[in-house]
Parts: sequence; C-alpha cells; structure tokens
Amino acid sequence: MRFDDVKSDTLNLRVSPSFKLALKAAADHEQRSMVNMLEVLVAGFCESKDIALPTERAARTRAIHKQHVKAVA
Repeated sequence: MRFDDVKSDTLNLRVSPSFKLALKAAADHEQRSMVNMLEVLVAGFCESKDIALPTERAARTRAIHKQHVKAVA
C-alpha cells in the first residue's frame, strides 16, 4: 500500500517532544524523512487492519470539490 498522490495538503501536528524524538530516531534508522516514516507507518497499520485507502481518483475528486467550495464561498 502506498500513498502515490501528489503532496498538496498540509497537516500541522502538535506532538510531545518525546514523540518527535522517537519519530526522528525511527526515520533516521530507516533513512527516511519523518513525513515519509509516518506515511510508511500509517500504510502498514491500514494494511494490518484491512483498512481500505481511498483511490487516487477519489482523492483528486475530493480536492477538486474542496477547491470549488472555497471558490464559491
């Protein structure tokens, strides 16, 4: 399972310093960025729990709808 869509959304997280250090350590160990490490972890979790991810087409449709709603508002 991969997140193949173009990165265009921003997500701001407030986490504890120890969580950030743990994420940084895990990412460094796997030679990944922290964002990529989170993607890998979430994808693995979804696979292990049989959680279906939205398709890229569905994600694009939501993004277009979101832009349209902003333009109308």
